[in-house]
Amino acid sequence: MPILAMEPAPASAGTRELGRRLQLTRAAHWCAGNQGDPYALILRAVSDPEPLEREICAAGPWFHSELLGAWVTADPEVAAAVLADPRFGTLDRAGRRPDEELLPLAEAFPRHERAELVRLRALADPVLNRCAPAEAPCAARTTARRVLRRLLPTGGAGFDLVTEVARPYAVELVLGFLGVPDRDRDAAARALAACAPQLDARLAPQILAVARESADAVRTLADLVPELVAEKLRAVESGGPRPDDVLALLLRDGVAPRDVERIALVLAIGAPEPAATAVAHTVHRLLGRPGEWERARRTPAAARAVEQTLRHRPPARLESRVAHTDLELGGRRIAADEHIVVLAAAGRETPGPEPLGGPDGPHLALALPLIRLATTTAVQVMAGRLPGLRAEGAPLTRPRSPVVGACARLRVHPG
Repeated sequence: MPILAMEPAPASAGTRELGRRLQLTRAAHWCAGNQGDPYALILRAVSDPEPLEREICAAGPWFHSELLGAWVTADPEVAAAVLADPRFGTLDRAGRRPDEELLPLAEAFPRHERAELVRLRALADPVLNRCAPAEAPCAARTTARRVLRRLLPTGGAGFDLVTEVARPYAVELVLGFLGVPDRDRDAAARALAACAPQLDARLAPQILAVARESADAVRTLADLVPELVAEKLRAVESGGPRPDDVLALLLRDGVAPRDVERIALVLAIGAPEPAATAVAHTVHRLLGRPGEWERARRTPAAARAVEQTLRHRPPARLESRVAHTDLELGGRRIAADEHIVVLAAAGRETPGPEPLGGPDGPHLALALPLIRLATTTAVQVMAGRLPGLRAEGAPLTRPRSPVVGACARLRVHPG
């Protein structure tokens, strides 16, 4: 019996329009890059960004990307001032992201203004610092060790550290951190793993399939979170066994359920991929330095190594801001609603654990305690269990990931 070839379903008008916008933005980045714009070349994300970051830094306090309409800085003082100054926001005065029409995100993606992010972090920090201390023992660290022991291979064959260990580990740790019940774990795990490109989509267009899949994943998480928080609230109010997940602890501390939902979504989107990437880069860096991998079996050494990674390769390499008023900074007059981009490279030589803008600087800084705990524990456990580990080359970066610099693959061998 002959088999009829089926025509693919025609794309909807909305899908075609999304694809058109993404292609136009990608073309603009290529055009500007071909004219020597280092910021555009960073957004293209096809080569090592560090030489381009140095080029922007050498240009002085500001580099003007004329074709892309952005003022870019890698100057430490200017960068810290932008991120700490309330006159700069994450949205413009009309409540929109820069280039929002050309770089659409999932409607549910956290797009909080700066003051709201500061408020949410102030609410979350007391619980996060109890649940995810960088070095002290805690339930989350015990869970992380258990997950890692299950994921790490026991044979002598090589494996992909990112896809086989770091990413599933980070996803599972976040699921436990949020207290996602078993019935929802599979769907939530798929969404946590798939939503990561939305972090880059704020500044760099993704291919159409990835843009749609990652936006769908954010919507899945946004639908799950209110149900999860409502369930936690009922458990807290019933006076049953004391829960130890972050959401229940926030509710028990009196944080409003709607704020707990917002915090949960930021953690769900902002922690897994940056944590997996930090694990890969920290391991690769330590393996290239004799003696440091062995020392990383101890928590203080592992924590120091992670801090060096987060400084050199921070969870977000690009921070986007908008001026809310006319102002002068770094010898330049900035007009209201002008787009400002801060390169995280500006903070590499600045002392302190959070050099750029203090605790209210990075857009998704609320997730940093969980990223630190996940990465430190992973490095320490692997250094102890795999003392002969060696890398088979450098980490490969996911395409179109200029913001996160997400690792796609890192082949390693147990030794």
